[in-house]
Amino acid sequence: MNKIIDALIRRYRWYVADPLARRPFQNLKIMDSFESIQYIIDHRCSISRYGDGEFSFFWGVKEGYQEVNDKLVSSLKHVLQATDAPNHIVGIPYYLKNVDGTVKLTRSFWGDFIRKYGKRLRPLLSGNRTYIDTQISRFYIEYYDRDRSSRQLQLLKRIWDGRDVVIVEGNQSRTGVGNDLYDNAKSLQRILGYSTNGFSHYEKMLYAITSHVKPEEGKLIILSYGPTATILAYDLAKLGYQAVDIGHLDIEYEWYQHEDMKGGIVEGKYTNEAIGGNNVVECADEKYLSQIICDITKQ
Repeated sequence: MNKIIDALIRRYRWYVADPLARRPFQNLKIMDSFESIQYIIDHRCSISRYGDGEFSFFWGVKEGYQEVNDKLVSSLKHVLQATDAPNHIVGIPYYLKNVDGTVKLTRSFWGDFIRKYGKRLRPLLSGNRTYIDTQISRFYIEYYDRDRSSRQLQLLKRIWDGRDVVIVEGNQSRTGVGNDLYDNAKSLQRILGYSTNGFSHYEKMLYAITSHVKPEEGKLIILSYGPTATILAYDLAKLGYQAVDIGHLDIEYEWYQHEDMKGGIVEGKYTNEAIGGNNVVECADEKYLSQIICDITKQ
């Protein structure tokens, strides 16, 4: 009997309550994931992405790896609405409008999120702007169709194809280590920051990037650095860099390659969304170590 009641409640939420909560977002111009990735490829633009975590900071909800403070919230709100950064675009979830093709957990999560926060979130977004989809890096775990995931992955790889890349990440993230995600890049360097509370060292990280990479070099900066990346992408765009906030793409790729660990801990990498995923051992991979041009945690 309880299963029947649960099923009825879920159907009511999915087919009645959620569509009603999404109605105010329908006039927003949000490209889907494929359109968004193609836009980045065509325009070589910088992107700042807002997901549930970044939005939740606005209402004081704490993430496990980043403490909330007024300066962080103020900066995130500023970037969300700013229009003064050249060749820079903001990402928000396409799921605010549509969750077709997603797994039950994703559909339920975003329905709950919009019902809870939608009325506070909608006034912060503009119907006169075009947004890309924040979920460009969530190409696998949230969809049923693996063929769709594969096509999105191949398009993502074109962003850095043949490019000199600098990855900015936490010192336990190890993006691309042990897999071939960035094998099609021309070269790969790394600037390491803190695995937790990266925003507390924001100026230090910004200085490290601008000291080791010059805009005229044309290098692509890939940011995998939590909500700090959202703000960095904007500030770097204003300085003439292309900086792409890519989020948890590497972890997503590991799950895609190893279906048995889907949603679980990736050994040797900080896996924020998995229980126990913050217990990471030192990395002795020589190739990885040789790519590090700066580690602000050791300065």
